Amino acid sequence: MKNFQVRVLILMLAVFFFGCSTTIFKPFEAKVNEFEGEGGTKEVVDGMEVWDYGSPPKKFKILGMIDDQRPGGIIPMSQLKSDIVAKAREAGGDAVVQVSNNSQFAGTYSTGFASAQSFGNTATAYGSGVSVPIRRNISKFAVIQYLE
Repeated sequence: MKNFQVRVLILMLAVFFFGCSTTIFKPFEAKVNEFEGEGGTKEVVDGMEVWDYGSPPKKFKILGMIDDQRPGGIIPMSQLKSDIVAKAREAGGDAVVQVSNNSQFAGTYSTGFASAQSFGNTATAYGSGVSVPIRRNISKFAVIQYLE
């Protein structure tokens, strides 16, 4: 019975942390699909270039866009770039360029408790509470393929 409860708890935590994430690839179509970037900053994630300020200083074409939405917490956000790179690889991309990254306030989670005790004519009380913001992260990346 305890083993079953542990499995249910792990499943619930996995759904809570990862179940609300969506990473969608949308193909890009245009009459003119050849660009040359000016340069910028890049980071190599899982063997693929991720450009976040600017674009690569060479010729490329855009294969499509990746739209990503996920909770703004530490665990989901730590996987953002790895998930984007995996999706870009599926589409045949050589690199990705970050187009936008926004965070939205979705609400708060609040909890608290209090307790009181009395002994004769003496009473003591204690209480505590916490409120945590819930954020949603929305990102857009261009999947590119080098032409050189």
